[in-house]
Amino acid sequence: MNLEQLKQHYKEFDQWILSLKGLAENEWQKPVSEGKWSIAAVVAHLLFWDRYSLEERFPFFKEGAELPSYPDFQGVNDRAREYADTAGKEQILDELIEIRQKFHEMLEGLEEENLNVSFKIGKHGISIGQYFEDFAYHDLHHQKQVDQALGRTLVK
Repeated sequence: MNLEQLKQHYKEFDQWILSLKGLAENEWQKPVSEGKWSIAAVVAHLLFWDRYSLEERFPFFKEGAELPSYPDFQGVNDRAREYADTAGKEQILDELIEIRQKFHEMLEGLEEENLNVSFKIGKHGISIGQYFEDFAYHDLHHQKQVDQALGRTLVK
């Protein structure tokens, strides 16, 4: 994805996030499939990983930087699921939109060539562009899960 495609992804995904505000509580708490997390927990999962990126990754994206490996995935995911059980729909969605606004601001400040800045996460080499692209595909994966659970027509 180039910079304009990343920006477009985040604009479109924001609209999708906002569309979830209209869900009834029983829809918000509906599992994405049998035995799986609720829609609330999936959205909280997005929130927790976005917050992690904003606080623990983005400030350190510099050419040649060596960042620590990811934290315990299961621990972060478990905290997100627990948060979904205690926080309300509006709170989770508002927090996610607020963090995504910071993503927009950061992307607006980037030049296309910044996407090529390379660094390491643990032993894995990655660029800023690849990092954002990975998270965009992560967004779309969960969007598809939620939309299928809600019986929405899939656009992508």
